[in-house]
Amino acid sequence: MKIGISTGCFFPQETLQALERAGKLGVKYLEIFFNTHSELKEEYLLKIKEITQKYGMQVVSIHPYTSAIESFMFFSKFDYKLNDSVELYEAYFKACNILGCKYVVMHGCLLAYDFMDMKTYCNNVNKLSRRAREYGVYISQENVYNFKCGYIKNIEEFLKYADKDIKFTFDIKQAVKARQSIYKILDLTKDRISHVHISDYTGRKHSLVPFDGNFNFDRFFRYINNNTTAEAALVELYSPVIKDDIQIANALQKLKKYE
Repeated sequence: MKIGISTGCFFPQETLQALERAGKLGVKYLEIFFNTHSELKEEYLLKIKEITQKYGMQVVSIHPYTSAIESFMFFSKFDYKLNDSVELYEAYFKACNILGCKYVVMHGCLLAYDFMDMKTYCNNVNKLSRRAREYGVYISQENVYNFKCGYIKNIEEFLKYADKDIKFTFDIKQAVKARQSIYKILDLTKDRISHVHISDYTGRKHSLVPFDGNFNFDRFFRYINNNTTAEAALVELYSPVIKDDIQIANALQKLKKYE
């Protein structure tokens, strides 16, 4: 198992600065959380690549800064937006090719969009995925709590209608926020999981640094190693919970036993 972090832990720090920070912590595997469109320009991407090579880091996946507006892009009532949005996401697929990674994480459609049924949802994601595959890249659907695929009933529909090569990113804190069974989601998506976002929690207090809560990481890693296709486990937190970088370094050290 590849153990690493998402640069989203350091949001809103600029990506190049976040990468330097990660490199100095000894991080070897990354999800890059892009902050803005200028970071997708080739010149900037080559600077990212230079830093990853400097520290011997490997990019596993990228997280679009446009995740929050995918509902308006790919799942609008106005079909003409879909083709334009697929073309816009080519910038992320090209970024993957430059950085040597395979997965683009997708939040999808807001739960509140009642008019968007899961069959139509999947038809739209399939169109995006097929364009991604032209670049050798995979779309990886995440279980985000206020989005449709944050919930088991919709995930079951997703698995029915989505192309078989669309992957799944499982996030612990999102399952906790949505009050969904972690192991039920893992069991449903086990043969699609590309990577997992890890954090800790206690009760309803989520997004804690690993080992600061009560989550059973031994059970979790035993399950994902034995039952899923997950390639990496990446710490993804909200920056306010990180008081000092030593917290991340200590967590990564403890997580090494699961590599």
